[in-house]
Amino acid sequence: MAKSGIQIGMNGRFFPSNWRAARDEIVFAKMAGFDCIQFPGMLKGLDTNRLGDPLEVVGAALRRAGLTAVLEMVVPLYANGRTTEGDTPMTVLEANLQAIKALQCTHVHWHFVLKENLADEQLRALEQQLASQLAEAVALARVHHFCFGLEHNSADVPLFHRPESCADVLTAVPDLGLVWDFNHTAEADFAAFSALADRVTMLHVSDTLWPDVNLHLPLGQGNLDLSWFLLRLAAAQFNGTAVLEIGGLPKSGGYGRDTNEALIESRARFAQMVQTYFT
Repeated sequence: MAKSGIQIGMNGRFFPSNWRAARDEIVFAKMAGFDCIQFPGMLKGLDTNRLGDPLEVVGAALRRAGLTAVLEMVVPLYANGRTTEGDTPMTVLEANLQAIKALQCTHVHWHFVLKENLADEQLRALEQQLASQLAEAVALARVHHFCFGLEHNSADVPLFHRPESCADVLTAVPDLGLVWDFNHTAEADFAAFSALADRVTMLHVSDTLWPDVNLHLPLGQGNLDLSWFLLRLAAAQFNGTAVLEIGGLPKSGGYGRDTNEALIESRARFAQMVQTYFT
């Protein structure tokens, strides 16, 4: 753990085209000095098929290694607030509750994406509709002792991509946390997201070629000035988990840049910056 108390985590490589068994990711994360692994919450629930071992086995391995777990649910929605199979975000959260408990996840969040193009008025209506679901999720998280949050989007996914929309829902749901993804933050929105720093409970960290966003490059392969973000977070006394979400998206050359070497180097770079700005 960094001296500041910030936990530095890695995004587990559990993708169908880039898959590793959870037991191997735990061994690597421990060896590389990570504090945490981010797991993917699946629409029907995270299970053995995605991890390679039963949830209870993976949870025990995490605890033996002294690692914590967080869980991200990418939830694709239509204008009616439901998935292709008609599920609500709460249904997805409940489907993952067994995994959350078995892995003893400290932080859980929704990352909403869209299954159809929506007009501005439809987007605002959907954001307002989702506020009640977010309030239900926070209540459930309180019962099961984890922190629940919402990840904002970049402009190419215009649902909760505006800092104003995020501020509105954080006001409407007082205990909701914000997952601040550095790679989703346009330069023009940086100041407005910085103003929400005291509500940030988790970070997603990667590099990009500003003003272009959402490239998810290993640290040092772009030009993103992380000091901008860390100075604001230090001022807000952020003390949560920072997950390295590196690997690259198609527009930055494709996936697969989350090699062991890239993760180790990116962690070292970020840990040094945390020491600089938080101590």
